[in-house]
Amino acid sequence: MPFSENQLNTWANQGAMVSSVNTYNSIKTCIEGNNWNNDIYYSIYLQGSYRNSTNIIGDSDVDVVVEFSSTFHSNIHELPPEQLKEDNEYFPNSKYTLGSFTTAIVERLKHYYGDAYVKVGNKSIKVLGNSGRLDCDVICCAEYREFKSFSKTNTNDCVKGIVFWTTNTKEKVVNFPKSHYDNGIEKNKNCSTNYKPSIRIIKNMKSRMTDKGLLISSLAPSYFIECLMYNVTNNNYCHDKYHDIIVALLTTFYNYSDSELNKFVCQNYRRCLFGSTSQQWNIDNCKKFISEIIKFWNNG
Repeated sequence: MPFSENQLNTWANQGAMVSSVNTYNSIKTCIEGNNWNNDIYYSIYLQGSYRNSTNIIGDSDVDVVVEFSSTFHSNIHELPPEQLKEDNEYFPNSKYTLGSFTTAIVERLKHYYGDAYVKVGNKSIKVLGNSGRLDCDVICCAEYREFKSFSKTNTNDCVKGIVFWTTNTKEKVVNFPKSHYDNGIEKNKNCSTNYKPSIRIIKNMKSRMTDKGLLISSLAPSYFIECLMYNVTNNNYCHDKYHDIIVALLTTFYNYSDSELNKFVCQNYRRCLFGSTSQQWNIDNCKKFISEIIKFWNNG
C-alpha cells in the first residue's frame, strides 16, 4: 500500500470553504436584489459536495439551488382517481410557472454579472467565477411533493424534493437534496464521524487516478460514489486509522455481488442507485471503478 496514514489524513480533510461561501453569498445577494412580486416565494441553498461537507481540495464548481415554491409539482397522477380528484379540488391553479421564474432568474443574473459571465446549460445556469468567486451552477427548480396518499384532511403525506426539466432534452429531473443531506449527517454520526472523511479520501484517490490517466472521471461521478459508500454497513467505518477503514471499504466493495448492488439506494433513500435512467449508475461502470481503485490502492 503506497499511501501513508499521513497522506490519508490529508485527503480526509475538507477543501477550502471561504470561496464557496463567497460565491453562494454573491448569488444570493444578486437574486434577492430583484424586484420580485409579493407573491413570489423561493429559497436559496447550497447543494452538492459543499453543502454535504464532502468537497475536496480542487473542487471548483459550487452548486446553488434556487427553489421556487409559489407553485409545486407532484406525483399525484400516480395515485387513485378519488385522491387525484381531492387534490384538484384542494389546490388552486398556480398563477406562475417554473419556466417564467427561470427566465426571470437568467435575466437577473445577466443584469448583475454581465452576459459574458452567464451561460444557460442543459441542467443549470453557469455563472463564471471572478475575483474570489468560484464558477457556480445555479439550479432553478420547483418544489416537488412525492405523495404516498392524499386527502383534504391529510395533505402532507409526502416527501418533499425538487424538480426541473432539462433545457435541451426536456427530461424531468427529480431529486431530494434535503433528504440526502439529513441522511448523510445521520450516517456520519453513526460511523464515529468517519463517513464523510472517508468519502473525501475516496474522492481524492479518484482525482489522483484521473490526473494520471488511470480513470475516466465520468465513469464514477462523485454523487454515485457517495451513494455507494452510504450503502456500506457502518462497522466498516468504525476503525481508529484511515488505513483500516479504506481496507475495509475496498474489501467490502470487492465482495459485492450484482444482486447485492441492485438493492442499493441513493443517499436520499428515495431512488435505486443502479438502473437504466440517466439519473442512475450503471453496475458495470461501478464494478470497473471498484476494480481500478483497488488496483490503485495496491500499486499507486
